[in-house]
Amino acid sequence: MLKEFSYYSQLSRSIVKWVRSPVASSPLSAIQENIQHREANFLQLLQAAILANPKHPLKKLLDWAGIGYEDIEARVHRNGLEETLQELYREGIYLTHDEFKGKQEVKRGALVFQVASSDLANPLYRAIMEASSSGSRGNPTITRRSLEYQAYRELQETVFLNELELPQREQLATTSAIPATGGLRRLITHARYGSPVASWMPLRPVFHYRVLTSMYLLQLRAMGIRAPFPRYLPEDDFTPIAKWIAGRKSQGKQVLVTGNVSPAVRVVAAAQELGLDISGTRFVVGGEAITAAKVAIVEGAGALINARYTISELGPVGFGCKHMHGNCVHLSMDALAVIARERFAPLTDTKVQSLLFTTLLPFAPTVAINLEMDDAGELGNSTCDCGLMQAGYTQQINHIFSYGKLTGYGTSLMAGDVLSILEVMLPKRFGGVPSDYQLIEQEAGKHTSIELRVHPRLGVNSEADVRDFFLRELQRIWSGSSTGRTWSQSGGFQVRFAAPIQTNGKKIHPLHLLGSPHPRP
Repeated sequence: MLKEFSYYSQLSRSIVKWVRSPVASSPLSAIQENIQHREANFLQLLQAAILANPKHPLKKLLDWAGIGYEDIEARVHRNGLEETLQELYREGIYLTHDEFKGKQEVKRGALVFQVASSDLANPLYRAIMEASSSGSRGNPTITRRSLEYQAYRELQETVFLNELELPQREQLATTSAIPATGGLRRLITHARYGSPVASWMPLRPVFHYRVLTSMYLLQLRAMGIRAPFPRYLPEDDFTPIAKWIAGRKSQGKQVLVTGNVSPAVRVVAAAQELGLDISGTRFVVGGEAITAAKVAIVEGAGALINARYTISELGPVGFGCKHMHGNCVHLSMDALAVIARERFAPLTDTKVQSLLFTTLLPFAPTVAINLEMDDAGELGNSTCDCGLMQAGYTQQINHIFSYGKLTGYGTSLMAGDVLSILEVMLPKRFGGVPSDYQLIEQEAGKHTSIELRVHPRLGVNSEADVRDFFLRELQRIWSGSSTGRTWSQSGGFQVRFAAPIQTNGKKIHPLHLLGSPHPRP
């Protein structure tokens, strides 16, 4: 209780500092300047935050490899930043996601040590705010952010959403309320830059967090920030958002909706079920992959969808422009350098282009070189002629996804292998949208349980029909493999009519690995 009181008191003081800080006169110029000096920024951060810190994991790796500052500086000037990072990776200078999270020891030759994610925290700037990863595949990571970082992130956000016509649209935010800070940060950012959020419709938190949210909003209003009080959504009901958008459209106004992917699809589905016209609405979403099935549903309603790619520990990784489709974004080259390594996804024979991230900004919350986050994608050059390209975001990441696995009963299923069943075939056969279905693996004592969740809102009555259909489709995809038969005969596969499980960050992933048993929500 005292710890929570201290945290939210500090958050209140941090909000005051942030709101009173000056707004950048030219966000575009700030971004272009950091892109121009990205190599110098990298070298300065390397020297000040890694080599000057004997406890930093990357300092240990560089000492082990016998690589010093002068060597890296010469490589950068000779070969460029990305080629230098490739060389460093080949020499063992990287951290896997499991090493970063402390799940595995770092082992390079005779060097063995343990890492905590906090070991990579930037020591150069004082943190005023905290953010937490959603814990999509494990325990969440707390990332502490400085005022300098927060101010820079809001100017990135402003340039990005201006490219997507935010000044000409009314913004509806679905970002979470307290205890998450994403909703408040969005309200503050856009009010400070002249495009205040028109409506905020998050999921409903418990009572004391609703009280805290209201207190912060009163504080913001007292400081002159135009911030709407939240209209909390009823449980598992996105029709209020659909009705609000349709109401604005009937008045001749277009809307931009910010939030996560699954809620956006549910909003579109609700509008279609009610016969509401939300055509022209632009959804700017992240948190999970924008699959072809989700794109088809959104575009089928005449709406638009654009990706944003953010990693809590690293900040904004990329932004999709109007010309990009699906999981394609312009890389935030001012803040990050990204290379890829080909590797097998865990316990499969499937190769992925795993992304490794290096932070560049002096106030980056995490100081990393070649940090792997278990995301994959295709790196390349952007070819469009949008405002982000003109700002200097000339590189892109396409086909972004998080690679994972299901290994129940000796099988190894990649997400892509079952995604078409969950997001296309099941909705086609039984109705609903992709986020109404979820495949879960759970270790249950002496055996592994594979559970297919089907949202009860669909009104499907026969578990046997769903089970048989899924297993038939699974065998079809695997071209005669024994996977479906093994699951069927083992009794470890079941269908359950229940809402898909959400992560702490309110994301719905089509595959959910629970690990050891948890109370069934």
